[in-house]
Amino acid sequence: MTVVAAFTAFCGGIMVSGGVFAFIAAIGIVPRLAKRTGTGGYVRIYEEAIIAGGIFGCCTLFLDYRIPAGIIAACAAGAFSGVFFGCLTICLAEILYVLPILQRRAGLKKGLSIAVSSFAVGKLAGSLVYFFAEGFNKF
Repeated sequence: MTVVAAFTAFCGGIMVSGGVFAFIAAIGIVPRLAKRTGTGGYVRIYEEAIIAGGIFGCCTLFLDYRIPAGIIAACAAGAFSGVFFGCLTICLAEILYVLPILQRRAGLKKGLSIAVSSFAVGKLAGSLVYFFAEGFNKF
């Protein structure tokens, strides 16, 4: 039974991480960063850094280790995380402009507001389960 639970959790983790990386690719964060900074030749390094950060972040959840790097390294890591999430937020805000255009071009009369609202309700429900159901917030 434990093996089945571990396998199911592993498969779920793969699906979620695949979704996150697909989301990052769909909103075009890497090409936008390269365009804004004038570093188009380093797109591969951007992509590899995002993948390495995802793997490192996953490992920090499951492995108990300490890196004796000091407060300056912790501040630098926080700054890098803040820059990444800031860029992600800006790209997400830019892609939201696409929704009305998509609705108009696809001829959707109804349903787009329901779809967006269902995403928000699903996110809320998942957050409530995570924070209030016992056993979900071990980490």
